[in-house]
Amino acid sequence: MGSSEVLYQPLLGEPPTETLLSGSGRLRLRFRHVLLVAVALPLFGFLFCVGWSLLFHFESATSTHCKVANYLPSLSAAIGNFTVQRRVWKAVIALHALPRFLIGYLYYGYWRRTLAPLHSARLLLLTAQVFYVSENFGLLGLSFVTSAENFPVHKSGFILFLTSAGFYMLLTIWLSGLPRARVTTRRERVSSRRKRLLFGVYCTCLTLSMYFYARHNESCEAGIYTLFALSEYLVVLSNIAFHGTAYWDMYERVFDFGTCKWS
Repeated sequence: MGSSEVLYQPLLGEPPTETLLSGSGRLRLRFRHVLLVAVALPLFGFLFCVGWSLLFHFESATSTHCKVANYLPSLSAAIGNFTVQRRVWKAVIALHALPRFLIGYLYYGYWRRTLAPLHSARLLLLTAQVFYVSENFGLLGLSFVTSAENFPVHKSGFILFLTSAGFYMLLTIWLSGLPRARVTTRRERVSSRRKRLLFGVYCTCLTLSMYFYARHNESCEAGIYTLFALSEYLVVLSNIAFHGTAYWDMYERVFDFGTCKWS
């Protein structure tokens, strides 16, 4: 092995892969690094907006229409009701948009290569891709039109985001169970298991958030809106984590700046 070439330790049964600089010195960008940026940006924005709201705007961020005790801001309040948080959230969502769409394109190619060439699989893949795109447009919509600016539009964006995300998760899990054109790797099997777990968390927390929201509006009990907000946080975090499972599916993908191609 040349001194300029470094290999990572592969999992059992998987081929070794070089790091960013190949033996010829060409610069290469790994897919998993692009994915980490796309996951880290909204995660940072979420944590910052909620944390900043609790630290500096606790009373106004946690107030409810019926003035009952509440200890957490809703996501809409945290990202849209205050200038600093609103600017940070819009910035991270704008920055992560291009990597997210690039990841969707690459993931589509991944499924086309790995799935057995069946018409039903192609149709399912195309449908999943439509939901992936609509999920991202829903996220952009709810982020750039806040609840304070235009609640009906913000609400529509939130509904589009939540429903599209749920269907995309479901179809992706379905795709992972279809016949493959090759044997799945250990990483792909890990990814599939984590997808199912995170989809279960997403559906459970989404159901709980709707229940707590309806219960709060109906009876205005102390602490119920806090449970709604907590459920809402877990919905968002499970969605971010679900998209992060692509890390294991396409761990080996590399963009070579010398050839301007993914390999």
